[in-house]
Amino acid sequence: MDSVPKLLRTSIRRLSFLFPETLRRKLLFDVLAPYREKELPLLGRSAFQTGQYCELQFWKFLKEPNYEFDISNQFISPKQKSLLKDIAGNLFPDAKHAGYKDSKTRSYLDSNQPVKGACVRTKFFDTRADFLIPNEEGWQVIIIKASSSAKRTHISELSFIRMVLEEAGYKVSSTQVWTVNSEYSYTGTEIDPNRLFHKKDCSKETLANLEDTKEKAYNLLEVLEKDKIPSITSSKHCDHPRNCIHPESCYSDSPPGDLFTLREGKELTLTLWNQGIRNLSEVEPDSEFTHRQKIQVEAVKTGKEYIDKESLLAFLNKLKFPLYCLDFETINPPVPVYKDTHPFQHVPFLYSLHVIRKDLTEKPEEYTYIDDHDKDPRLGILESLSSQIKPGGTILAFNDSFEKRCLKESVQAYPKYKEWFQSIEPDFSDLAKPFWDYDYYHPAQEGTTSLKVVLPVLTGANYKELTINAGHIANSEFLRIKTENVSDQERRRVEADLIAYCKMDTYALILILRALAEKLNWTGKL
Repeated sequence: MDSVPKLLRTSIRRLSFLFPETLRRKLLFDVLAPYREKELPLLGRSAFQTGQYCELQFWKFLKEPNYEFDISNQFISPKQKSLLKDIAGNLFPDAKHAGYKDSKTRSYLDSNQPVKGACVRTKFFDTRADFLIPNEEGWQVIIIKASSSAKRTHISELSFIRMVLEEAGYKVSSTQVWTVNSEYSYTGTEIDPNRLFHKKDCSKETLANLEDTKEKAYNLLEVLEKDKIPSITSSKHCDHPRNCIHPESCYSDSPPGDLFTLREGKELTLTLWNQGIRNLSEVEPDSEFTHRQKIQVEAVKTGKEYIDKESLLAFLNKLKFPLYCLDFETINPPVPVYKDTHPFQHVPFLYSLHVIRKDLTEKPEEYTYIDDHDKDPRLGILESLSSQIKPGGTILAFNDSFEKRCLKESVQAYPKYKEWFQSIEPDFSDLAKPFWDYDYYHPAQEGTTSLKVVLPVLTGANYKELTINAGHIANSEFLRIKTENVSDQERRRVEADLIAYCKMDTYALILILRALAEKLNWTGKL
């Protein structure tokens, strides 16, 4: 007669408002726990974190494990995260590696031995910790994060770990999050873990959050018991559909159209959404709309590009030949690779330079430099660039503050080139500015002004045929061939792909300039 208690469980879940939280939890997960679905997955810390942000994503992640979530834009590789844990592990040489297995972890904990790679499972939960260290009061929990500071999500994660450990019978005495000291200067020798990490004790916060964490965790267990994805009207979810990773599930009944592409329009778009508006073509701009938002709405309604000829011509007329189109590719790992660099510092390893001497229509000269694996690439880049770029022309980049920062930091390491950099610094010009200001805007941009969106809209060219076609991929691929064992053939292949990508970034600037010149009848000649 299992059907009766199962029906009772369902009724308690659906009529949750009739029961105090503690009573409902006891009934569902103690008294009637044997009648819960056997196939339901355990709730882990990552899933718990996801559920704090969006219950719909949480349900889909656990109930549809074949559903593919895009993680391609993760900027810190698993290899780097693992390296951080290895470095931290040098401070706990006696810690036993449990291989993230529950049985091994429990055997070490029961014998009061320090553990790394810990995993503890209970009837409903599954959690991991980077280190569990015993002391007189209980267990010290430590998590390692590839971040420069502790965040609220880290406190939430530690609270969940604390809850699971204590439900499993292991008293937690303290909880810590170790983050990376971004001011640590790498000397080129073995990294000192005591100086690399900031150690923040979060014990008070996690203890204070414990009951709230339990309530959230058990509520998510109830979400898991639903047969289909929760309704968007009755669940916690993101407040901005532009950030939604599966809008076909969240907004299938009322698709958002292009409303949420409105530039910098978060609060405004939510207001419009609540008014029943789904598309920018339905919008009548008023005083609450910025100049750029009005341009975007008008472009959508007319289907035509917007051109502020006066502003664009003013920008173009300030350009001086020769034109130097410059782009850097960088790495910014949490564990420094090059001597005299800091964690997360953007260190250039590759540049591309296209030079036009007198006329936009001429074939540009091409120059590149990539880390030769013998010396600091910053020195190689400064040596090479200083012979190519002379003061008096225009150095063009897309978001030029990045290129200037890379050069400024490189010159700090190699002051021999300080005078050269100071002589060319005034010559920089940012090609992103006229697009950022909406001096040019096309409805196909959908509120975005990035180079990879502007280029195809204006010129029809794109990055689709390139093996490496995004900056974060270039970053991770170079870091891979720089720090991991790869064959010479693989290294040469990746380097060629990196150079092709960087060259496209600078050639794109020329293509954009030519397209603007044609629209404005600007000759672009000396």
